[in-house]
Amino acid sequence: MFKCKRCQAESRDGAKCVGCQGQFDFPCAGITEGGWRKLGERKNTWKCGNCKSSTVSSPRPAGTSTATPVQADMESIMAELKALSAQMDTLPTLMENMKAIQLELAELKSTRSEYESLKTGVEFLDQTVEALANKVSGLQNEVDCLAKSKDQMTALHDRCSRLEDIQREAEQRSRLNNLEIKGVPMTNSENLFEIVGKIGDLIGCNIPKEQINFIARVPTRNNDQNKNIICSVHNRYLKNNFVAAAKKLKSSITASKLGLKSDSVIYVNDHLTFENKMLLNKTKKLARERGFLYTWVVGCKILTRKNATSPTHHIKTEQDLKKILN
Repeated sequence: MFKCKRCQAESRDGAKCVGCQGQFDFPCAGITEGGWRKLGERKNTWKCGNCKSSTVSSPRPAGTSTATPVQADMESIMAELKALSAQMDTLPTLMENMKAIQLELAELKSTRSEYESLKTGVEFLDQTVEALANKVSGLQNEVDCLAKSKDQMTALHDRCSRLEDIQREAEQRSRLNNLEIKGVPMTNSENLFEIVGKIGDLIGCNIPKEQINFIARVPTRNNDQNKNIICSVHNRYLKNNFVAAAKKLKSSITASKLGLKSDSVIYVNDHLTFENKMLLNKTKKLARERGFLYTWVVGCKILTRKNATSPTHHIKTEQDLKKILN
C-alpha cells in the first residue's frame, strides 16, 4: 500500500516516477493499468506530468524521447490493438476447431447414448442369463429326480413283472388237477359225471366218481353255445393219464359216440389259464413258421421240439419264444 502523491489516496498499485520518485495511482498518473503493464522496461523511464514539464522547459539532451503521456498511451493502445488483431486472425481457426469439437461432442453424446443402451441390454441379458441358469439348474434337478424315478419305475416294473409271473404260475398251478372237455353239446337232462364216465370208457381210462372233486360247465370268452366242462380230480396223475389217453385218439372222440345227437368232435385238454392258452396259440403258429414238428402240453406245461432228436423247449412266457427263433 502507498499514498498517491497527487490525491493522497491509499492505493495498492500504481506508477512510480523516476524523476521525483513519487508514486501515483493510475488515474493520477494518466495511464491505464494495462498500459502500465505493457511499458515493460520503459517503466524505468516513466515520469509524472510535473517532471515531464520541467524536462520540456530545460534543454533536452541529444537522443532523449520527446513523447508525451498521450503518445505513450496511444502506443500502448496500438500495441494492444495489434495483439487483438493477431488474436482475431486466429478466430476462424478457433471457430473451426470449436465446430470440430462440437461434432466430436455430438458423436460422443450419440456414442454415450448407444453405450447406455448397450449397458441396459447387457444388464437385461445378464438378468436373462441368470434366470435361464436358475431354470436350467431347476430342470437339472428335475432330470435327476426323473432319472431316479425312472430307475425306481424300472425296478417296480421288474418287480411287477415277477409278481405277475408268480401270479400266473400260481393260477396255473391251482389248475394242475383240472381237465377241460370241449365240444360236448349241452342238454337239459345232462349228467356231467356220466359224460366223463362215457369218455373214460371210450378212451380206456376211467376216473372214479369219488376221485372227482368238482365238475361244472364254465362260460367261454367267445360265448360258445356249448360251454366247456371243467373237471377237477383229486389225483393229478389220474388226470394226466386221462388227458394223454384222450389225445391218442385225437379226433376220434365225437358226441355221437357218447350217445348224443351231434357229430361234433370232443377234445380233452389240460385246463390252461387264458394267458397260457394265448401263449400256446402263439407257440404253435411260430413253431409252424420255423419248421417245428412238435408242440404239446403236458401237466399244463407248453413244450415244443423241432424234430425227434432236437432238444425240447419249455415255453413259460413270450420271452421264451426267442428259443424258437434261435
